[in-house]
Amino acid sequence: MTAGMFSRSTVRWAAIYCRISLDRAGAGLGVARQEEDCRELAKRLGWPVAAYVYVDNDVSAYSGKPRDEWQKLLAHVESGAVDAVLCWHVDRLTRSPRELEDVIDLADRHGLALATVTGDIDLATPTGRMVARLLGASARYESEHKGERQRRQIRQFAEAGHQVAGGRRPYGYALERGTGRIKATVDPVEGPIVGDCARRVLAGEAIASIVRGLNQRGVLTSAGNPWRRTTLRRMLCSARISGRREHIPTDSYQGVRPLVGEIVSTKSDWPGIISAADSDRLRTLLSRPERRLTTGGSRKHLLSGILHCARCGQPMVGRSSRGVLRYVCNKNPDGGKAACGRMFVTAAPTDDLIRDAVLKVLNKTEFADRLRHRDAPPDDLHARIRAAEDELEALAADHGAGEISRSEWRSARVPLAARLESLRRQLSQTTQTSALEGFVGTLAEMQERWNSANVSQRRAVICAVLEKVIVKPARLRRRFDPNRLEPVWRG
Repeated sequence: MTAGMFSRSTVRWAAIYCRISLDRAGAGLGVARQEEDCRELAKRLGWPVAAYVYVDNDVSAYSGKPRDEWQKLLAHVESGAVDAVLCWHVDRLTRSPRELEDVIDLADRHGLALATVTGDIDLATPTGRMVARLLGASARYESEHKGERQRRQIRQFAEAGHQVAGGRRPYGYALERGTGRIKATVDPVEGPIVGDCARRVLAGEAIASIVRGLNQRGVLTSAGNPWRRTTLRRMLCSARISGRREHIPTDSYQGVRPLVGEIVSTKSDWPGIISAADSDRLRTLLSRPERRLTTGGSRKHLLSGILHCARCGQPMVGRSSRGVLRYVCNKNPDGGKAACGRMFVTAAPTDDLIRDAVLKVLNKTEFADRLRHRDAPPDDLHARIRAAEDELEALAADHGAGEISRSEWRSARVPLAARLESLRRQLSQTTQTSALEGFVGTLAEMQERWNSANVSQRRAVICAVLEKVIVKPARLRRRFDPNRLEPVWRG
């Protein structure tokens, strides 16, 4: 290699920039080899290397994510502390044509010299810039083509039911890692916790209530952190815990990964912790658009949102007044503009009255049986869901084998996916009376279970039995009148 226009007389301080996109072992061997080659090149060119060696290890130039050392290098060039850059190849600097133009602009304004181990690039001449742009465009093409191959490989793995190695261990599983494949078994401690969380959500308990209980017991995530609502919701929505494989194309979203993807295989390397039917119900229940519009928190008061004002029909919420909790028709922000703000009832006796009424009606076996029968899914619903999933798998296999074109695959997939989503939504709506499973018994047993339950669990039982409770205006000179409360029973 010849130094060309670069010499000791024209370069005061040279900097070395090293980057590697993926360092699986985390040892930094790739960038270390790049630095060694760049130092050898600096000796041949006679360039003095400053104390500036910039290393972005395990950072992609194609992803668009910030590269801290790259930004430091640009700042030092701008300040005049560095007037030459050594790198292994121009694609180590950037794979973005836009960023490459920034480098060329720096060369114009500051006389920046650039040398690469794989060949000299003179940014001061039109020919050198053309070569740099050609190399940059080639690097961009290779990144895009590589990304396309990787996405296709990931989908093929998913359709075959395989999980790839890498990433954090999913909660609920014990892993034995091999060369590119993982052998997973259900963890004897974490697996039952996953199943219990799923059961409680399906019984109507709030995510926030379950998270609070896990953290109070000292249960940590697989990363050793306390649980958060988003963490638990994402785990319960994963098809993995039902022994199935889903796929979410990385180019189908920006920034935030969707909760659920397309189930592309009903078989997986991972054993299921919960049933596919319960998984379908959870995935539909927790990914509903209306849930994403709320904070997902649990109610603090037993009958907030269950009591409704007889004057305006709006739900009532718990509010303290002079140390006494009351349910009020609150005009803003809870009730909205439609709320009249003219109704309230004392909370303690109201809670006791509704509790006793619910336990009394559940003590009537025929009422609980009628509720369960009303919410029971059609006998063939699970079979129809499985059949729709099998059709989607077969359709993907036909496309992968080249038997149908991409446009044919998309045309056939849209109505099939819509039908499957409708079936899963129908299944999710059968969770109304799940809260009664394990609760209904003798009156004494139900009272004991009620006393040991938290507010969210008690609310789930009430909502399984009551649609709402209408609160009527109070009579004069009566502190608490049970006749003001009109329960609207389900069934």
